[in-house]
Amino acid sequence: MKTITLLLTFFAFSFISCEKIDKLTQFTINDQFETTIKAGLATLAPTDMETPPVTSIAEKELTMNNSRIDMIESVKLEELKMVIFDPTGRTFDFLKDIEIFIAADGLPEKKIASANNLADDVTNTIRLTTENVELEQYLKKGTYTIRMRVTTDKIINQDIKVRSTAKFFVDAKVLGL
Repeated sequence: MKTITLLLTFFAFSFISCEKIDKLTQFTINDQFETTIKAGLATLAPTDMETPPVTSIAEKELTMNNSRIDMIESVKLEELKMVIFDPTGRTFDFLKDIEIFIAADGLPEKKIASANNLADDVTNTIRLTTENVELEQYLKKGTYTIRMRVTTDKIINQDIKVRSTAKFFVDAKVLGL
């Protein structure tokens, strides 16, 4: 009876320890990028816009979490939030649909988020629906580009500047474990 109790206790502690160690290797990275939606845009046909190359803060975050870029096991986009910051008071009421794609040198483009049939009463902030795609190789590159495909249903009379925050869930090995 003592043997069974000891074995059950051992397995319980092993399971709890593995879960705690796994949590130590998981964290989020918040990359930001900006784009401008040009005035005069009003079409029910999709229009593409690219951001300047985005330099990920992944390497810095990995160092702070006692890991390295080559130790990333998995990366998934948890959240993509877009906020209009200029002009102030402007909303996304002109936007009908939006799709976001990621690309990096030597890697194929992947759709990572979208929002469809946006209502006219939307505010200056939108959260897109994220795709469940693996993005490990894109963050390992250090720099990536974002392409937006937007469909508008209203005329835009001035340029609109948008800041986007991409929240990536990272699972990496921790040095020494």
